[in-house]
Amino acid sequence: MVELLQLDGRLSIASLARDLGVTEVTARRKLKRLLDDGIIQVVATVDPFDVGYESPVIVGLKVEKPKLDHIARLLSELPQVRYVGASTGRVDLIIEVVVRTNQDLADFLLGELGALDGVIDTETNLIVRIYKQAWSWAIRDD
Repeated sequence: MVELLQLDGRLSIASLARDLGVTEVTARRKLKRLLDDGIIQVVATVDPFDVGYESPVIVGLKVEKPKLDHIARLLSELPQVRYVGASTGRVDLIIEVVVRTNQDLADFLLGELGALDGVIDTETNLIVRIYKQAWSWAIRDD
């Protein structure tokens, strides 16, 4: 079911049931469980450039290790931040930020991000073109 919805999140219960070879009641129950358990979300996605956002960025943050979870939670609450992940390598956290203009980006970096206690260093990478943004990937049957 997940793979079908990754291809088309608008599939009807009837279509899901038919494609999976189950009853509509079973398909509806399974879909409800996947949604209720937070395993899947059905959302519309857009290319930020197509809707007037000039400054999507990836920011790597070096943080004080004892404050990592707290900083990640604070970043997760900010509306401009659409992704927060702990990382290995040169940085501890990676965030994706989408703002309309470079001025909005400066305000975010110098304001919200600069005000966070425990952030040691940041590395900001402006995305100038998106070549691939895929949301469907195969779930292995291990």
